[in-house]
Amino acid sequence: MGVLTQGNTQALAQAYFNNKRVPAAVLAAMCIQDMFALQSPPAECMKAWDEEHNMARSRRWRTLRYAYLLLMVLAFSLEISTIFVSTQVSTQLATSSWSPSTRLLGNMSLVDFLVKEFELEYTMVRGHFMTGLLSFTIAQALRVRYALRKYK
Repeated sequence: MGVLTQGNTQALAQAYFNNKRVPAAVLAAMCIQDMFALQSPPAECMKAWDEEHNMARSRRWRTLRYAYLLLMVLAFSLEISTIFVSTQVSTQLATSSWSPSTRLLGNMSLVDFLVKEFELEYTMVRGHFMTGLLSFTIAQALRVRYALRKYK
């Protein structure tokens, strides 16, 4: 990546947080769009099968639907948190309201710089983005299982 200088540190750090913010916004939009997908009545093609197998009273399928909803709410919340923190740090970097300690700045990587100057924000953005992504992925796996419920 090269040596960090006072001039390019701001641009690289802003690029990092913007590169987390944009995918988080896309993922949050996907979460809010599909959040209540399993809470509505089943499709016409599944109604007869669901009634035949008493799906409305099945505790197992009800738990799966609630787990899907909770995972989607969790993913949405984590991604929104990622967006807010990334925006705050980008604004802080853009307005130069921070004062980096220039000690050893030339020998630091970008990650070292972020951990040193924005440790909480860096860790929070990484952790929330990845946890939200994993929650979304698990929720989609539950949704696929629910959609394929008549095939055992």
